[in-house]
Amino acid sequence: MYRQIVTNPRRPPPELVERFRGVWTSTVSDAMGRHGVMAGTIRPLFHPLQLVGVALTVLNYPNDNITTHRALQLARAGDVLVVDEGTGSDVGAFGHNMSLAARARGVVGFVSSGCIRDARLLREEGFPIFSHGVNPRSAQKNTPGSINVPVQVGGVVVRPGDIVIGDDDGVVVVPLAVAEEIARAATERQRMEHRQAQDIREGRQALEILYGADWATEALKDKMTLVDRQE
Repeated sequence: MYRQIVTNPRRPPPELVERFRGVWTSTVSDAMGRHGVMAGTIRPLFHPLQLVGVALTVLNYPNDNITTHRALQLARAGDVLVVDEGTGSDVGAFGHNMSLAARARGVVGFVSSGCIRDARLLREEGFPIFSHGVNPRSAQKNTPGSINVPVQVGGVVVRPGDIVIGDDDGVVVVPLAVAEEIARAATERQRMEHRQAQDIREGRQALEILYGADWATEALKDKMTLVDRQE
């Protein structure tokens, strides 16, 4: 899979991407049956943070970021760099100056299975970053990887053109093939979430809007024993 650049991958229309803006990652995951969520080890660099864009995928040779630099030259407005840094990578493979180059191309964020560096500058400028960690050691620039091929970050396979949503909770990836369906389901579910919050403020039970007031009791009645004990 190394040494390959796909120059014209499929992309979602911008209006479809925009339908995910403002929708929580938790809600999108629920709409996909709890799928598509990167592991909690892929963390936001700062809070609050919101990210919505199109995956431009990079597969790097471990501890080498020359392919990320090449991907920056190919990036389009609205892209999110999603980088699989390879097994065992533990260097700062993306930093402040690379973020400046990314912004100049219209890139809206960076998601990586590896580490970044220049954390303070990245926080100060507010460039959206999700990564496994931070390490000041720089990457080599020798061995090519691949661009716009399927990669794995945080346990999720990401393909070029998938829609990437990130917020304070983490990152969720919507496959392009089902993005229209998930956009519709997630929007409807978020309306329900807001309604549920209002119901709870008005004295109703959590999830009553979905399952009824006694749903927890009914769900557990044949699974637990009630013990009437007086102290």
